[in-house]
Amino acid sequence: MDAAAPALHLAPASTMASVANEFLALGMDEPQYPVIDQMKLQKLLYYAHGWRLAMYGRQPLFDDDFEAWPWGPVVRDAYLQTKDYGRSRVAGFLTEIAADQGWFGFRTPQGVHADLKPFIRSVWDVHKSYTGIQLSNSTHSIGEAWTIIKDQYGSLEGKPKIPNDLIAAVFEQKLRNAANNTAS
Repeated sequence: MDAAAPALHLAPASTMASVANEFLALGMDEPQYPVIDQMKLQKLLYYAHGWRLAMYGRQPLFDDDFEAWPWGPVVRDAYLQTKDYGRSRVAGFLTEIAADQGWFGFRTPQGVHADLKPFIRSVWDVHKSYTGIQLSNSTHSIGEAWTIIKDQYGSLEGKPKIPNDLIAAVFEQKLRNAANNTAS
């Protein structure tokens, strides 16, 4: 990710389903890369959220929380909507609850706001060539937020929440490391 992203212009925050659907559309447009299965989708959401926190003053990409599950960071609603795909390509788009003047129902967001598309595209471009398992393995490295939570709790049976402040701190450190490596 580009550490020199403008910090003054904040693209609008989105929803988890909108971001997920943006990634799914990108994956459909570029089928030569490993498919977006449920694990890859979870990790794309995680990396996009983490970079957003680090690069835009800790402004979250969406409101949903990440939990520490055995295979890495997971947004529970994304899991519930994609679990039936297993290791296969997620072939449908995610939905979300919508409310309009007293009406409640489900809607399928078409993707993110135009201002946010370049950011999501940059996350996709960095991670698109990896499988879900490869991305999951990278979230298990020493110093990653998932690993810190796993070490703190000892067991992930309760699927503890990964605080945004911790995710932000880890990704801010990645930005500092990248800046130091390019300055050398």
